Amino acid sequence: MQPRENDPATIREEAVNTTLAELLHAYGMDALAERRDPRGTPDIRVTLRGGQNILLECKWDGASSQLENQMTERLETFFDTLGLIGVLYPARLRRARNLSTELGSATDIRWWVHGYGGEPNEDRIVRTGSVADLASHLRALPLDIEGMNVIQAATRVVGQALERGATQISRHARISYLIANIIAKSDQEKDRPAALRIACLVLFNALAFQDRLAEINDEVPSVDESWRDGISELRRVWQYICDNIDYVPVFELATRIIEVLNHRRDLMYLSVIGPLVNAVEDTRNLEGHDLSGRLFHTLLTDAKFTGAYYTSIPAATMLTRLVFHDWPPHGDWKAHELPASLDVADLACGTGTLLMAVASEVERRHVEAGGRNAADLHKAMVEQALHGYDVQLSAVHFAATSLAMLNPNIQFDRMNLYVMQLGAEGSNVSLGSLDFLGNGEAGVQYGLSPDEMGASTRDAKRVSGNGPRGAEDGVTATLPNIDLAIMNPPFTRSSLMFGSLPEEDRRKIQSELARRLKSMQASATAGMGAAFVAAVAPKLRPGEGRLALVLPLTVCTGRAWQQTRALIECEFALDIVITSHDPERWNFSDSTDLSEALLIATRRPHNGPPTNHRTTFVNLWQSPTNVLDAHRMAQAAADAAPAHLEGTGTALLEVDGRHVGEVLSVPESKLRGRKWAGVQFARADVARSAMRLLDNGEVWAPGATQTTTVHVCPLGEIGEVGPDRRRLIDGFDRTNSVTAYPMIEGHDTEKRRTLTCSPDSYLAPLVEPKGGQKPGYGDHLWQQSSRLLVSERLRLDTARVVSMWSETKVLSNVYWEIRVEEDARREKALAVWLNSSLGLLTILARRTSTMGGWVAMKKADLQELPVLDLRRLSQKQLQGLSDVFDRLADVEFERLPGMSDCAARRALDDGLSKILGLPKLDRLRALLASEPVVSNRRL
Repeated sequence: MQPRENDPATIREEAVNTTLAELLHAYGMDALAERRDPRGTPDIRVTLRGGQNILLECKWDGASSQLENQMTERLETFFDTLGLIGVLYPARLRRARNLSTELGSATDIRWWVHGYGGEPNEDRIVRTGSVADLASHLRALPLDIEGMNVIQAATRVVGQALERGATQISRHARISYLIANIIAKSDQEKDRPAALRIACLVLFNALAFQDRLAEINDEVPSVDESWRDGISELRRVWQYICDNIDYVPVFELATRIIEVLNHRRDLMYLSVIGPLVNAVEDTRNLEGHDLSGRLFHTLLTDAKFTGAYYTSIPAATMLTRLVFHDWPPHGDWKAHELPASLDVADLACGTGTLLMAVASEVERRHVEAGGRNAADLHKAMVEQALHGYDVQLSAVHFAATSLAMLNPNIQFDRMNLYVMQLGAEGSNVSLGSLDFLGNGEAGVQYGLSPDEMGASTRDAKRVSGNGPRGAEDGVTATLPNIDLAIMNPPFTRSSLMFGSLPEEDRRKIQSELARRLKSMQASATAGMGAAFVAAVAPKLRPGEGRLALVLPLTVCTGRAWQQTRALIECEFALDIVITSHDPERWNFSDSTDLSEALLIATRRPHNGPPTNHRTTFVNLWQSPTNVLDAHRMAQAAADAAPAHLEGTGTALLEVDGRHVGEVLSVPESKLRGRKWAGVQFARADVARSAMRLLDNGEVWAPGATQTTTVHVCPLGEIGEVGPDRRRLIDGFDRTNSVTAYPMIEGHDTEKRRTLTCSPDSYLAPLVEPKGGQKPGYGDHLWQQSSRLLVSERLRLDTARVVSMWSETKVLSNVYWEIRVEEDARREKALAVWLNSSLGLLTILARRTSTMGGWVAMKKADLQELPVLDLRRLSQKQLQGLSDVFDRLADVEFERLPGMSDCAARRALDDGLSKILGLPKLDRLRALLASEPVVSNRRL
């Protein structure tokens, strides 16, 4: 029986409101309860840093209708409020003995955004959680309710101002040359239009930061005040800030640029500075560092500014929250000295997204633990804990701004941000942050001081609050022994990297990098990311140092990443791997569609690896698009008890009533020396089916109580895989004229509908082969031709078959040729297996995904792929499978997403099951069809 509202034993709502406001205040929110206002008395008013108000109206659970009516009235009267939130208290708290304790520990408080800016919210999500979760939502509310709409609008405004300014500068040859040269020296940016846009963004950044400082420092005039007196006055104000306040990293590069503009202030003042000042005015109301930081982030991820990939803010939030879950061990977050004592490094810091996420997460944990020294903590983090390295001066400029924007009231004595040297001077070759490969020290190019532009390789400078300073030993930057390395390193292959440098310098750098990698566990073929991991790994403290990475998904499955996986498996305990199975966002970096993974690993102690370690795979069905969801998904993952790969059951991730993924635990022994197969499927049951088949030949469909065994073996034991498609270029020319060398060309899924194929092009052997090959190389390649083909790469949502058979031997540029015994029955039997649900399951488990459903099967992976062991079949079984092929040879197959209802695929599966004595494969086929990588649809 529920207590009545007027029951004297019932706690009144006003008391709960006051208690909630006190708890929110303990979490760092400026919250007041039951304060009168001429327009009414809101239950709780929360004031954000920028002065915006959020109102909370609260009722006991069960009174939601009454609450809705009350909030509708509030929405009309408090139309200027940023947001109006409805809160429902759990009814059990009406008789709480200790209200503060019980409300503070409750996890079933419900709330939703009823409206914002006087307008009702049409897309309501009812969230459930604790007071701490509510505080996190309030902190992120500007992003949640204004979010990307505001950011996109602001980005358009600022972007147009940047374009106008850059266009005006470009009209003056001398001015554009000088400014582009500043950026070219600092960023290796040889494209002049791009350099001018970056320069204008630097100016906008300085103007916006000056405006922020003017709000808290009476000695700093606003932009509106100072720019009326011309460029010289802006330069004077910026120099005053550098000399008397701080923030040299923010203003000194901008000062250098504005000095050049001052040469022709008559042409540049109104047409360049004017649009930027107007953009500052138009974006002034962005709340706090979250929105303004995201503005810069959005601008910079536009390829026309830097062409670089940057970690998305939600992904950085999720990664850092999981990094600090139960780490460091026995940490006291209430005392700010602990997090401030950490050494955190990002060797490719870019604009500081990950470093800023670390600082924000540390502050959040400090405040939620009851700490009251957030400002001191942030100052100590920036001056002592955070170390950033990058080769782009403009990127380091924005990293400094991002960290300073977190709290503009703080003056910093130093920032450990370094602009690394990249280039070649005679025999001296500098690799940027990769100079740390095998070294604890590396030369720095220069600091942000204009006097240091063009300083020599060994003239090291550090970006600091009081200006560029020499590194600790006067000549180099030091990479300390670190507690946390967090990075999103460049993905580019070394052969394609450094493209802005002169050809001769690029060759020297590539040669030097290859030389250093020979002694490291990294392959240049994998891309620059592997080299960055190898550089930072030895610097992490044994037994406690943590590695947090944003890398291509191929780090988990690609052959080129084997050495990196071996390094992590040997030196680290792989703790968490997060992947996105969300077709709307396979990636965690902005401005790329590449599939990515987030990795968290802890360095092993010197005395060897643990014996029972397990890795948690977080397979997201919906990737977070905002900070709040990133926090809640990360917390859900941290709190979940993962399902075991070798067990049964499913561990669903639930956030606010939505299932957003699964959590799967895999023993370390199942990963060592292999692909990290926990990333290949969105659901644990499909992963179990695959691993049972791959490891033991067990055919198991989820829900079945029994398994059947089939004999499997590596494909390489029963067949030979043909030449790499690149070899065909060395040995042949393609032609439409008939020759003795037919080929299958292209992967048009509208043409490849059946199990059979016919030549559609021809090859002509070159008299003089390419690539240094000997004469007759084409005929040598032809000896590897075959009638059986397997896809080398395909798009899963459009492909129909993965293996085909031809009446005549062929070569192909998109299929692997598989040579088995000169027996058509064996070739056809293998084609039946590979196109069956079991064959598709093994291929999907061993695939290399580059961009969602765009996947590849590497030659070495294909050779190791477990397939039906044709040697163990009876003649009757072999003939039976061949007959299945013949019956379906010319029947059209549906695309793979439609395989569940495809009559041809069902007939193929049923024929295989009947001949081999296997259970029906209908359930497994339906699961495969609905996997996001196949269907290209969300679960």
